[in-house]
Amino acid sequence: MNAMFKSQTQSTTLDQLVIEAVTTMLFEQVADESSPIGGLDRWTQQRIVAEITDKTNRVLQSADPVEHCYRNLIREIDREAEMGVLLANEVAGSDSLKLMCGDPGVSGELYREMGRFAPIMFADEYERSNGDLDLVWASVQARYDRARLESEASELIMQFLIDSAEHTHDMSGALRSMFFSFHEDRIRAQFSLPSLLDKREMRDLRIMVSELIDRTGKRGRPAATAPSGSGRRDRIRP
Repeated sequence: MNAMFKSQTQSTTLDQLVIEAVTTMLFEQVADESSPIGGLDRWTQQRIVAEITDKTNRVLQSADPVEHCYRNLIREIDREAEMGVLLANEVAGSDSLKLMCGDPGVSGELYREMGRFAPIMFADEYERSNGDLDLVWASVQARYDRARLESEASELIMQFLIDSAEHTHDMSGALRSMFFSFHEDRIRAQFSLPSLLDKREMRDLRIMVSELIDRTGKRGRPAATAPSGSGRRDRIRP
């Protein structure tokens, strides 16, 4: 088991603390059969652990570890929200997803429309499963679990890099609020469902998401014209 977590980094004291913390988190995830990766086969566990360990090393070896980690966190929470907004509801699922239902831009109701969404949003899974939504849901959950695990690892790294668990929590909370709202709005627009946001809120949200995605070097999110920002969405930079 220990071989799964062997680091190849020649590290300073801070690096060692980060690697030890991430290693411990991954070890606990593998050992817990109820965790997202605890029930996976050993080969898949090893691959996931190796990929997250390698990502950790690349953060620590970068010229600007805080910025590198922050960009990772943006990408990971984007992927987490893309699937999580479909899983979020107030009566089932993880506590973190239930919490997101308290955000003004997240309804916790999209899961009710999966019969409409699946043939378009998850065409390959829907076709392979012959329209079995249980298999589509399993794919959605697996994608969410992987993205969530990666974002939690990046949050843990960030706590050490900026020496503040509270600031990291606020930062990741603001990103989740923004990306969950963005993906809910995107899906509602795609399927002609009423928006939860007014036009100004939608414009501002799309601007902020576009700026964040640009910061990661990735393109493809909607651009807009002028940012505003209030509440949780202000605290998005390390």
